[in-house]
Amino acid sequence: MRAGLFWVCLWWFLRPCTSGQGQSTAVCSPSCSCDEDGGADCSGRGLTAVPTGLSTFTYYLDLSMNNITELPANVFKSFPYMEELRLAGNDLTFIHPEALSGLHQLKVLMLQNNQLKSVPSAALKNLQSLQSLRLDANHITTVPDESFQGLQQLRHLWLDDNHLTQVPVGSLTHQANLQALTLALNRITYIPANAFANLTSLVVLHLYDNPLSFVGITAFQNLSELHSLILRGANKMRDFPVLTGTKNLESLTLSGTKISSLPMDLCENLRLLRTLDLSYNEIEQLPSFQGCIHIQEIFQHNKIQQIDRDTFQSLSALHLDLSRNQIQVIHRDAFLTLTSLNNLDLSMNSLATIPSRGLSAVSQLKLSGNPQMKNMLTAKDLPKLMSISVPYAYQCCAFVGCDSSSKDSSMKKSAGALKPCEHLLGNWMIRLTVWFICLVSLVFNSLVLVVTFSPVHPSVGHSHYLAPPLSPARLLMGLLALANLLTGLYVGVLTALDAATWGSFANFGVWWEMGPGCKITGALAVFSSEWSVLLLSLAAVERSVAVRKILGKAIISPRRNGKSRRRCLGGDRRFGLAAGLLGMLAAAVACLPLLATAEQTMSPLCLPFAGGESATLSVTVLLVLLNALAYLFTAAVYTQLYCHLGRVELADPGETGALRHVAWLIFTNCIFFCPVAAFSFAPLLTGSTAGGPEIAKSVTLIFFPLPACLNPVLYVFFSPAFREDWLRLRGGLSGEMKTGAENHQDDGGGDSELTDGGSSTHLGFDCGMYTQICGEPVVCEQCEAALRVRTCSSPSSSVCRHLTKSYSCPTLLAGAAACQRSGGLWADSSTPSAQSEYADEGDSFVSDSSDQIQACGRACFCQSRGLPLVHYSHNIPRVKD
Repeated sequence: MRAGLFWVCLWWFLRPCTSGQGQSTAVCSPSCSCDEDGGADCSGRGLTAVPTGLSTFTYYLDLSMNNITELPANVFKSFPYMEELRLAGNDLTFIHPEALSGLHQLKVLMLQNNQLKSVPSAALKNLQSLQSLRLDANHITTVPDESFQGLQQLRHLWLDDNHLTQVPVGSLTHQANLQALTLALNRITYIPANAFANLTSLVVLHLYDNPLSFVGITAFQNLSELHSLILRGANKMRDFPVLTGTKNLESLTLSGTKISSLPMDLCENLRLLRTLDLSYNEIEQLPSFQGCIHIQEIFQHNKIQQIDRDTFQSLSALHLDLSRNQIQVIHRDAFLTLTSLNNLDLSMNSLATIPSRGLSAVSQLKLSGNPQMKNMLTAKDLPKLMSISVPYAYQCCAFVGCDSSSKDSSMKKSAGALKPCEHLLGNWMIRLTVWFICLVSLVFNSLVLVVTFSPVHPSVGHSHYLAPPLSPARLLMGLLALANLLTGLYVGVLTALDAATWGSFANFGVWWEMGPGCKITGALAVFSSEWSVLLLSLAAVERSVAVRKILGKAIISPRRNGKSRRRCLGGDRRFGLAAGLLGMLAAAVACLPLLATAEQTMSPLCLPFAGGESATLSVTVLLVLLNALAYLFTAAVYTQLYCHLGRVELADPGETGALRHVAWLIFTNCIFFCPVAAFSFAPLLTGSTAGGPEIAKSVTLIFFPLPACLNPVLYVFFSPAFREDWLRLRGGLSGEMKTGAENHQDDGGGDSELTDGGSSTHLGFDCGMYTQICGEPVVCEQCEAALRVRTCSSPSSSVCRHLTKSYSCPTLLAGAAACQRSGGLWADSSTPSAQSEYADEGDSFVSDSSDQIQACGRACFCQSRGLPLVHYSHNIPRVKD
């Protein structure tokens, strides 16, 4: 004691001082930074050896983060007063046994993060004052028994992050003063019995992240001063350690093991326990913690299924973490005695309900990840609640109260426009618009379907009735009406749901979103939308093919008359088959949201692009890209079609009307698609919904079903095909209601008219009518072009003049024999003179014995004059029964 005091006095007497101004100048090496108190910082200087020129009175030397690989003998002999030496972060591989000689006052030695393979026991044996030794993060594999001999004052020993395979029991035998020992991050597989029996002063013991498979039954017994024990990551440990006599333990961590049960008398021996971390184990049942009055449980990620009444009885826990278990039932009085509980985490379980008794002091409650908990919570049972996480956004409605003046900002969260608390459709403007879209869509699409696909039966006495075939254009328009009708049904379901849950949608929102009804409704909406887009593309292709045929681009050669009709029917069937295949594709696309949508990412609108705030964003992008490609293809096809037409006009008003109608459909559907696509891509580009959830909801509810409302309206009011079908339907229905006024007419009467289903509107305004009757094309390419196409410069009066001249149509002459009275057809077609009071002098019908030629000539002549066929037909061919 006197020697130590002498050296201190000598140091103060001999320490260098400046003259005159009272400032001291420390002796220091150029490679270091020194202070006047005797500290030298030489870290991170790239040194390869201990620098020279330092003061003898240096008490602190930092040589860490350099390139020193070895310490020679007596390298620190000139520093008798050094108390702390830092050599961390070098590449030390060798320490001479005499390297640390002379450091009699050294208390702290840091040798971590080096390349040592064994403990330098010879160099450490004379450090009698050493209290803290760091040997962690090296490559030490063994610790000899004599490693720490003579270190009677050692308090802290770090041996973690090495390659140890066993606990160095022999070297720790005489370390009665050791207070902290870390053996973590090694390769220790077992802990023998009484391994730490001599460490009577041990306070902290860290053994985490070792592959422990066996722990001796008395390994941790009678460690009376132990306060913290960590055995985290012992993934082969199956039994709970015996802690008898370790009565002062306050923190116990046994996470990441295979422990499946806890001793029933746990709290009898650990009454001072405050923190118990048993996370990531296989514990299935909890004992009673009634004796651990200060405990803070952490039981996350186990297999606990039930919480009994006495599990937490009489505890004053401030935090209770029971997350990531399999808890299904909690006793109604399980939390009744937890008067100080302010943080409760029950997330990621299988709870359907939670008891509210005893939760009056809870300020933070976590219930997310319990998909079975669909009922609404009650705010009055949680008066001090400051923060809550719930499985479904609708459950926040009970804690909002629509009070914008609330001082608690964390409780001012709303379910949002896409998760409404009161009304599904929101304000009245959206509601009335949706009602209108729904009504118009259902009525007009149903009308189009009835008119297009309704079979009109011949009236009584009209055995010669001939129903016209369903053209590809009419078929596609009918299927488009069917797809739009399904969209209207989707809107109708939302409208009905809004009315049924009026003012209290939050009480039913979870059940609706998670139920099969919403999934089916969403799949129906996606299917109808995608099918309508694909059908519109197919309709554009059909119009292009039809116009090309009219213009003579795909006219069948007259020499192949026998195969022409079969090809025409085959082409019609191909469009029907293509429509069916596109329907199957749309159905497959509609199933994608069902496969990709998670339970927490649904919306009450049942659409994958309703909010853009979930994992279904990839499905949203896929749907939008598919629709965009379809619209681009449709626009390209129609642009090419119009460029090909140029100044040519179609003489057939039906073809012209169909062409114009499809163009209007393409234009309107593309316009309505743009806002839906923009709001669907907004979360991907900006990370949030563009304009807020309210705008996104409005766009989805209005613009998404709007094409289903407008498409049938355009078809009903602006399509000649619909007018023809409507008149045919009216004529057929009225014909069935007629009395026997027509029953007395003879089936073979020469004055009978060829009508369409009993309608007074005459069929056969061109040679195409005659083609349908005969069953073969009976006009040549020149006649076909003259009948169906006219330019702006050619007068309509010249149409078919080529055909009405004597024997001028070679196809008619060639096909005359094919349509002779085969099978009783044209049995009474005696043809009178071809002259008519409406004809010009230069115009005369072909005077020929062929009924077909004269009938076709009369039809073409009538069309060229714009007059009905009946005025020129004395004996029109008709089909016999």
